[in-house]
Amino acid sequence: MFVSKSMKAMEEQSNSVTPMAMSNGLYMGLALILNSVVFYVVGSPFAPASAYISYAIIIAGIAWSMKTYKENNLEAGVTYGRALGLGTLQALFSSIILGFFTFVLFKLVDTTLIDKFMSFFEAQLVRGGTAEAQVDTLVAMYRKIMTPLVYAFIQIFSVTFYGFLFSLILAIFFKKTSTNPFHGVE
Repeated sequence: MFVSKSMKAMEEQSNSVTPMAMSNGLYMGLALILNSVVFYVVGSPFAPASAYISYAIIIAGIAWSMKTYKENNLEAGVTYGRALGLGTLQALFSSIILGFFTFVLFKLVDTTLIDKFMSFFEAQLVRGGTAEAQVDTLVAMYRKIMTPLVYAFIQIFSVTFYGFLFSLILAIFFKKTSTNPFHGVE
């Protein structure tokens, strides 16, 4: 009887961030999609400003989730690991939504976006001072592997990675020790 109660309590405790991460990840993913749509409609889908706004959306979304989670768990407190897990999971769920949108956009809506990305990539290399022979080699190599699916997976990985990095920092500010020293003890 005691074992089943403690296992049940551990299961509830370990899964408690997932619903919040999923719901807030949906909203964050929709905000990232809206950012992408705005810059796509304006005609500069790969503008650096779009990336900066995406970073701000990720930071704000994760901070909002951590703040809400902290307010909802005043008695239990929020450990650094739980806050980090919440932010990383939220970033993962939002990145999957954004990755799916990106795949649809590149594959079905505008099939020329890969070529536009390659032109943007080439211009960035030239602007960065890369030698012309290296630019040609890199662009040729990227053209062979870059597909809408690969680009979508790159987005999933990068948003999750940045969400993890931002969560590492934000979790420091949103962790809270339990106000009840006997919380979790039966």
